[in-house]
Amino acid sequence: MDSETIYAVLGVGIFSLITFYTLRNDETAKLQTKEEKCYAIINGYRKELRESLTLLKDDKVAQKNKKVELLTKFNDELSRNIFFDALEVREILEELSEIDVE
Repeated sequence: MDSETIYAVLGVGIFSLITFYTLRNDETAKLQTKEEKCYAIINGYRKELRESLTLLKDDKVAQKNKKVELLTKFNDELSRNIFFDALEVREILEELSEIDVE
């Protein structure tokens, strides 16, 4: 066999292996549903809000300012998110605004 044939067979073999391992990958089976994605986004906001308010738990004025700042940021992000409509954004923000650090 000449070298061109060997390179062609070797190239097709390597391409076949890469294709096989790519298609066999299980990552595509772990897609989230819309509800799971929405829940994950909201939980992320809750966590960020609680952590920020916990750092300022001795200063009520700073807590209030930080909460307003974060809720404004969350409103902006949620209003641009395709998973949420205006009514859902309002409900989520009302729920997040009730979070306080004891």
